[in-house]
Amino acid sequence: MQYGFNHRTSAVAEKLWRDKHELHGIKMSFFTRIRFYTAVIATWLMNLNMFGISFKKFCTPGFNCHGCPWASMACPIGVFTFSSAVHQLPALAISSILAVGLVFGRMACGFICPFGLIQDLLHKIPSPKLMLPKIFRYGKYFFLIFFVALLPFIFGFEKSGYLFMPKPEVKKNDAGNVDVKVTVENIGTEPVRGFSLDFVYIGKGSKEKISSERRNFLNMTVIPGEKITLEPVELPNKLADADLLVSSPESTVRQEPNLKLYFCTHCPKGTLTAALPSRLFNSSTSGIYSESSFINLRFAILAAFLIGAILISRIFCRVMCPLGAIYALTSKYSVHKMNCDTLHCINCGKCDKVCPVGLDVRKEVGNTECISCGDCMKACPKGCFARKFSLKQ
Repeated sequence: MQYGFNHRTSAVAEKLWRDKHELHGIKMSFFTRIRFYTAVIATWLMNLNMFGISFKKFCTPGFNCHGCPWASMACPIGVFTFSSAVHQLPALAISSILAVGLVFGRMACGFICPFGLIQDLLHKIPSPKLMLPKIFRYGKYFFLIFFVALLPFIFGFEKSGYLFMPKPEVKKNDAGNVDVKVTVENIGTEPVRGFSLDFVYIGKGSKEKISSERRNFLNMTVIPGEKITLEPVELPNKLADADLLVSSPESTVRQEPNLKLYFCTHCPKGTLTAALPSRLFNSSTSGIYSESSFINLRFAILAAFLIGAILISRIFCRVMCPLGAIYALTSKYSVHKMNCDTLHCINCGKCDKVCPVGLDVRKEVGNTECISCGDCMKACPKGCFARKFSLKQ
């Protein structure tokens, strides 16, 4: 009797175990199947400028150079570098990247990064595969701190004169119009003489220009470091239907780094999708992406990267990617989580063999280096790995 009870219990337990792992297999295979397709779709969406569709005011959640002729959105690393060079805070870029990082963590690297997709495809090329020492994973933080933040901040761009304008003060006057008081500051290295201001009304619904007006201040000079509040400019009141934007032709910067070692100047993604097409097809690309020769440092870095990506899985993500470093810093607090049920782990090591970023998976899954790709879920014979979305830390 006792034997029969144990036999039936064992059969029930076996069925529950099988059902559990069949369900796990469905979930695992779903995420494994969609990862490639989400990366392809994301790459397409981030390059809609091939159809004339552009959202350059917004940053991509994946690593995609905005110097590429097809790019429809701005690269967050490019925005951070530029903002650091002109000593401004890119609030929109920071908030958008933090929003992605705090929800998905480094899952964004695994599922929607165009450059990650390129590396995955390159690594499929038959060749000897090499391991990368863990010490190199700290390289991306080095690039983020020094080449994206500190060096641009200290050395800036080459600029003869540059007018920075904070948000203007707008007041309605007795005539029903508005008085616009603008403050200009020269953050360049040389005086700005005889500048102009453009006052543009942009429709709140249509986002199209309704009207514009230019005012010239030909007799004024703003020396480097000087801040001047101009006399109020009277304009018709259209604020009910439009937003007022104030700009100046003198508020543009030539993107020529004083110290030509900023991240964007030698980024392999920028070289591959911006500088290389410019060189091959003699396009009109200018600035840091305009190249007259293949024999220079940036093309040497690209060649080394292409070879490295074939030999070492996701080498750029692991060693150089500043965006990956930002997502890594947010992953600890992200809503998305991955974990391992070590109680049922049989230490077969299959998860370590398939991990694209070379983790000791059972100990490091879900940590700052994990890109949440789900390859370990596919490889594990016991279904020890799971992902979830939870607000609990």
